[in-house]
Amino acid sequence: MKVGIMLMSDRGPDGKPWDWKKHLSNCRERGVEVVDLFDVMLKSIGLRPIDAKDVLDGLGLRPSVFGVQTDLVSADPKVRERSLSMVKYGIEVCRQLEIGHLFSHGGQHTNSGEAALARYVEGLSEAADIAGEAGIMLSIENAGTLCHTDEELMRCVEAVNKPNLKVTFDGGNFVLAGCDPHKAAELLAPKVVHVHAKSFEPAPNPGERPFPGKPYKYCPIGKGLVDYGKILKTLAAEGFDGCVSFEPEGGEDSKWYQSIDALVGMVART
Repeated sequence: MKVGIMLMSDRGPDGKPWDWKKHLSNCRERGVEVVDLFDVMLKSIGLRPIDAKDVLDGLGLRPSVFGVQTDLVSADPKVRERSLSMVKYGIEVCRQLEIGHLFSHGGQHTNSGEAALARYVEGLSEAADIAGEAGIMLSIENAGTLCHTDEELMRCVEAVNKPNLKVTFDGGNFVLAGCDPHKAAELLAPKVVHVHAKSFEPAPNPGERPFPGKPYKYCPIGKGLVDYGKILKTLAAEGFDGCVSFEPEGGEDSKWYQSIDALVGMVART
């Protein structure tokens, strides 16, 4: 099991631009071994994936996964076609990065219900077939308002029924969905290949809540409603030996380096 960091932007906890390469170096010094790379972020700073790999190599880090933004839920054939093209692009990047895991995100925040789920199953089936032909594993996470609960996510993955479609487990997102993340780990463990780590704690004051209607605020890993030590042990019992990547959201409330230190300790004890 390895600790990773999600490279989601070139901004620090205060929301201002910072030296993201120095940040990755700091993460490496704290025990981080791998980095989740995202197409949206790399394009925003004009960096090719292969050049990002060179940066990581120079820091003693390796890419763990490549994330592409898709909408495999949309009923619009043109949107579906563009999304599948993005999957194909992601596969080519995975080959360049010498990794076997492609993460698909998008579409789940603007859709919900049975009809949307059926479309998602169909879109994921096509995407998984394309990835499978290339020997690439495809994963999705629990997010938004579709496949955001543990039961609906499991329904989706089982309905797609492709051996290379797996789950990226996000403990914090389960809290936002009203689920117990620890029970979610028990249900989904056989399907989990990657973990996004962030945590939330109760926020009685509405002014502290980053998500309207959700009575929570960000907090560091090791605190709050998500016990990643327990979750990692549950996943490990089912054979999980993948990457646990800190998700740098929540600004100063998440105390990024404190959270990374906590994850490194949890992985060492698992």
